[in-house]
Amino acid sequence: MRTLTKITLMASISLLTACATARTDQEQALADDLTQRASIVPASAAEREAIRSQDLLTQAAFWAEAHELNPGDREAAVELSRVLRNLGQTQRAAAVARQSMALFPQDIDLQLAYGTALTDAGRGAAAIESLTRVTTARPDDWHVMNILGVAYEQAGLRQQSRQKYIEALQLAPGEPSIMSNLALSYAFDGDAAQAERLLREAMARPTAAATVRQNLALVIALQGRFDEAEAMARVDVSPQTAEANMAYVRAMLTSGRRWDAIRDDSGAR
Repeated sequence: MRTLTKITLMASISLLTACATARTDQEQALADDLTQRASIVPASAAEREAIRSQDLLTQAAFWAEAHELNPGDREAAVELSRVLRNLGQTQRAAAVARQSMALFPQDIDLQLAYGTALTDAGRGAAAIESLTRVTTARPDDWHVMNILGVAYEQAGLRQQSRQKYIEALQLAPGEPSIMSNLALSYAFDGDAAQAERLLREAMARPTAAATVRQNLALVIALQGRFDEAEAMARVDVSPQTAEANMAYVRAMLTSGRRWDAIRDDSGAR
């Protein structure tokens, strides 16, 4: 693909050269740009591997340059989408993956990048098609199954969502992130006891992330046990943030938005 791109660029340069001698400034600028791009040597495989150990901003600059140099560089598109998503730029991450999917419509890595970015942006309904294709191609990947469960949850398809979480747990028994998402699904239905049980079990796992404890604090608060919830939340956030979170939950409870309101604030992933 890299060779084809270079040939296309050189052909464009030749075409511009064959035009009338008196070029416009725009034509000259385009010719100069194409010449410069054709002469740039893409980063080597070793350089690409080494960049993955750098900080996210450095990675973003590297992959953005590679993607701009050659929009047909599939790896650059996948990596740029991943880094942008990790930087919180989910809409741009989805756009990068979507543009490259026009060139590689069957590419599973791009489908995953696109679906994950959409889900992180809260647009799970739009992500279901791509993520379903990925699960078909990679039926043993619990990460994808878990993300698809979140996408279904965001789309309001709770039965399908819970089924995907269960399938993910069959692939990775006891995985805290899956258990946490499944627990929130029960919380959305108002089953606080089941949600708390699952979250406490997930918390006991050595690989449990801070988000699991925060979700447990949320579920405890939604049951009115604010002191216990705030003490738990303070493990990961400042006392001021924990107090503000509890104030938000109190306000939510008094407004009658008890269970369904946590859908947009839970941070399921």
